[in-house]
Amino acid sequence: MKPVRDRGATRSLVLGLLSMWFGVLAPFAVYGAVRSLWRIRAAGGEVSGGAAAAAGLVAGLIGLAVIAVGVAWWLLA
Repeated sequence: MKPVRDRGATRSLVLGLLSMWFGVLAPFAVYGAVRSLWRIRAAGGEVSGGAAAAAGLVAGLIGLAVIAVGVAWWLLA
C-alpha cells in the first residue's frame, strides 16, 4: 500500500516559498513544517512528505532570516 502524503508538508513548502517574497508568511511555514515532520515521524512510514516538509522548513527559516536582517538594517540605518 502506498503511503498517504501529508497535506501539511505541501502547505508548508508553498508557504516557505512564498515567504521568500512575503516575509510575514515565514513563521507559518516554519510552524507548519515542524508539525508536519512530527506527524510523519510518528506515523512510522504510513505518511510521506518528509522532503517537502523539510524544504518548507528551510525556506521558512531563510524567510525569517531575511526578516531579521531587514529589521536590523532598518533599526540601525
